Amino acid sequence: MSSLPVTPEAELGNNLKQTLKKRHLLMMSLGGTIGTGLFVGIAAPLHTVGPLGTVLAYLLAGSVMMATMFCLGELSCAFPHSGSFQHYALMFFPSPIWSYTIGWLYWLSWVLSLAADLTAAGLIAHQFFPHIPVYYFCLGILVVLVAVNLFSARVFGECEYWLSAIKVFAIVLFILVGAVLVYQIYSQAGSMPTLKTSSGWFPHGPWSIFLCMTIVAYSFQGVELIGSAAGETPSPQTVLPKVIMGIALRIILFYALSIVVLALVYPYERPVDGSSPFVWVFNHIGLPSSGTLMLIVIFSAALSAANSALYASSRMLWSMSKDGFAAGVFSHVSSQGVPAKGILFTALIALVSLLTKYVSPETLYLYLIASTGQVGCLAWMVIAWCQYRFRREVSKGTYPAESISFRSPLFPWLAGFAIVMNMLIIGGTWLSDGGGIMLASETVLTAIIIFSYCVRGQQQIT
Repeated sequence: MSSLPVTPEAELGNNLKQTLKKRHLLMMSLGGTIGTGLFVGIAAPLHTVGPLGTVLAYLLAGSVMMATMFCLGELSCAFPHSGSFQHYALMFFPSPIWSYTIGWLYWLSWVLSLAADLTAAGLIAHQFFPHIPVYYFCLGILVVLVAVNLFSARVFGECEYWLSAIKVFAIVLFILVGAVLVYQIYSQAGSMPTLKTSSGWFPHGPWSIFLCMTIVAYSFQGVELIGSAAGETPSPQTVLPKVIMGIALRIILFYALSIVVLALVYPYERPVDGSSPFVWVFNHIGLPSSGTLMLIVIFSAALSAANSALYASSRMLWSMSKDGFAAGVFSHVSSQGVPAKGILFTALIALVSLLTKYVSPETLYLYLIASTGQVGCLAWMVIAWCQYRFRREVSKGTYPAESISFRSPLFPWLAGFAIVMNMLIIGGTWLSDGGGIMLASETVLTAIIIFSYCVRGQQQIT
C-alpha cells in the first residue's frame, strides 16, 4: 500500500482557494444528481421495465448512493482533498496503477457527462428556437460555463446554488401537480391508478430491472462531487457530516416522491424520444404554459449538471497532475484560485457534443449517459473499498483513531453492499442490448489507459 503523507491541502503550494460554503456544497451535490438523468433519462427505464420496476430501480440505486455517501463522508473528513477517491485509491490500493486508471476513467466520464448535459440543454433550447441547430446551443452554453468556472470557485458555487434551487422548487411543484393529476384520474376512473401494467407488474420480467440500472444509477451520480469540494471548503470536518446527511435525505425524498407520482400517471408504453415525462405531466394538468415552464426548469437542470461536470472534471485533472498522473501544467492554479488550464482542456474534449451535427441528439444523449454511468459505478466501488481499507488501517494503528471524525455506520456491511450492488449494476448493463459493444469499448479504453501508465514508467509517477 502506498504510504503517502497525509498533508492538509491548505498547507501545500499552488493549491485551490477554500472559498466554498456549506450551502454551496449542499446545492452542488444536489445539482450533480437532480439533473437531466431524472428529468429526461427516466423515460428509458419507464419504457423498459414499467412503473413498478422503475420505482424499485430508483429506490435500489438511491440506497447504493446513500451507502457510498457515508463511506465518502468518513474519508473526506479524515483526508479532505480535491482529488477525492482518486487520491484515496493512491493511498489505499496496493499499486498506483489503480489510482491512475480510475482517475483517468472518471475524468473522461465527467467529460462525457458534460457533453451529455450540453446535448440535453441544446435539445431543450432547440424546442424554443427550432431554426437554430442543436450543436450551436451546445457550443454557446459551453462558452458561458467555462467563463463562470474561470472566475472563482465561489462564483461557480453561487451559480450552482441558484440553478439547483430552481430544480428543487420544480421537484416540489411537480409532486404537488402530480398529486392533483392522480386525484383527477381517480375521480374519472373511480379507482386509484396502479403501478401494474396490462402485462403484469414487470412487463419484461423482474430481472430486467438490472438491465436499465446504469441509466438509473447515472441519475444519482454526481453526489460524490462533495468529496472533490472538500479541499476547497474551510473546516470540512465540521461542514461535511451535516451536508452529507442533508444531501442523502433530500435526494431520497425528492426522487422517491416524484418517481412514484410519475410512475402512477405516465403511460410507460410511450416511446423514448428525448422528451421529458415531467413536461408531459405538466401539460396534462391543464395549467396554462406549465409545460413551457417545466422545459425552462429542465434547461436550468441541464446547465447545473453541466456546470458541476466541468467543475468535477477540472478538479480531478488538477489532482492527478499533483499526484504525477497528468501533465504538470494542469496543476497550475490561476490568480483566481482555479485550475484554469484544466478547465479549458476539459471544455475542449467536451466538444464531442457537437457531434449532434451528424448524429441524432437523442441517440447521442442516451449513449453518453450509459457510458458515464458505468464509470460512476466503478467510482462508487472504489470509494467503498477505500473506506473499508481505511478502517482496517485504523484498527492496525497505521492511522490514529482520532482521524475518524465522521464514522460511517454498519461497518463493514455498508461498504460491502455498495461494492456488490455496483458490480451487479455494471454486469447488468453488459447483458442489455448493446451491452457487448459497450463492454468491448470500455475494455479497449481501459487497456489504453493501462498501457499509457506502463509507457510513462512507474518510477516517474511516484
